Amino acid sequence: QWRINKVSPLFDLQYNVVKLKQYASKIRQSLVASLATNASIKYTVQFDEQPFLKYCEEDPSALVITVSSAHENSATNKVAYVAILLSWGMSFTLDSATHLPYLIERGEQKVGNAVKSTLQTIFDCNISQYVITQNQLLQFCFKFIDCDTSRSSDNFTLVYYTPQIDHKDQLNLTFQIGDVHVIWNGVKHYNKNRSDLVNIAYQMLYNQIFHMVDLDVKLLDLCKVILPKAEMQNNGTFKMKTPEAVNIMFVVLNEITFNTANDTSHMT
Repeated sequence: QWRINKVSPLFDLQYNVVKLKQYASKIRQSLVASLATNASIKYTVQFDEQPFLKYCEEDPSALVITVSSAHENSATNKVAYVAILLSWGMSFTLDSATHLPYLIERGEQKVGNAVKSTLQTIFDCNISQYVITQNQLLQFCFKFIDCDTSRSSDNFTLVYYTPQIDHKDQLNLTFQIGDVHVIWNGVKHYNKNRSDLVNIAYQMLYNQIFHMVDLDVKLLDLCKVILPKAEMQNNGTFKMKTPEAVNIMFVVLNEITFNTANDTSHMT
């Protein structure tokens, strides 16, 4: 699983080999200083340019940060953390700054916290994990449904957060994905914006849930959607099983970012 963060423009980022090694060295120094409780663990950091990991030619090259760790008396290194900074068709030009709006990461959280803190210091940027609203989670869901090629009998699962109910924290409600296709295809022709269509389709699912289990899920928080080729959580954690799913995820993130920016500009 990966976690996704939003990143403000990075100031004075340079892609030459010497600078990339300097960035890696600063991250390693930060790891040693902040994780000094276990002096027997040694960290190595790679900071690499990936010029082909981008959506279009105008995007700046992606950057991959790999942190490996090894115990003092061991010759075996393990990958403790990986982060990828990238754009996906969302780049814009700024004086002395590079726009890589997404940071996806996986691995040890304490290592990740140190890496992100160092990046913020080096590049005078802000990095924060995405928090996905229910409507945005459903936007991901139905965008995947648009492009899904699974068998109609495959599962589509909505996961709700249910604290203090039957000693469980979550409630899973599963449909056949073919039934969800029927619902979505039935509402797509309505003359409404996509966000409204998503809400209408979800209302139909909600009605089915209420009929099946006599439960008002509107009182619960939708925290996760599981499809055959993708999973997305409201805390910004995701699992994509195909390159097409990865592309869909970033397309929806771009739409969310664009719509959020528009909403903010209308308020000012």
